[in-house]
Amino acid sequence: SKGEWGMSGEVIYHSIDTDLFCPDPDAKREGVLTVAHDFKNRDYALNYQGWERITKDLPRKVVGETEGLSKQSESVEDLVKEYQNSLVYINPSTLSPVPTSLLEAMSCGCAIVTTSTCEIPKIIKNGENGFISNDESELRGYIETLLSDPELANKMGQEARKTIQEHFSEARFNEQWNKIFDKAYEVKK
Repeated sequence: SKGEWGMSGEVIYHSIDTDLFCPDPDAKREGVLTVAHDFKNRDYALNYQGWERITKDLPRKVVGETEGLSKQSESVEDLVKEYQNSLVYINPSTLSPVPTSLLEAMSCGCAIVTTSTCEIPKIIKNGENGFISNDESELRGYIETLLSDPELANKMGQEARKTIQEHFSEARFNEQWNKIFDKAYEVKK
């Protein structure tokens, strides 16, 4: 976004509460999850039509308020359970710098399959902590591979969580903001 808007400055990534958004060793881990509000009407950014093609006939679930498709979670704890019980998380978005739902799914240990847009290629390393592509048939192939190999999916989910712990922790977030506030304070003196 910074580049698109022609702005300079620092970027501070979101933080994720990794104590709340965490794996559950007793969860059943199955199927493919997507979290999106108003998914159909926001097709221009969330790529609902692409999601339909990519996940057709796969065991899939959407969480988020979308008329005729899905309902939002009753609570944050229910949303966490959705992530914990999903083997794969698919992010089909084409116009979101870093979807929070993608980061939450990573923190919960979901195996990630995502489009390669905006800031996401700086976070997801293909084949290491997720799978990333803009080719719908590749994305579907990655999902099918993960669904047929839960051991690989669990390994990828562990690497995804490690990425969140290293780069999206609340401590890192607070430290970066404090540095910016310190700089602003120094300029003001």
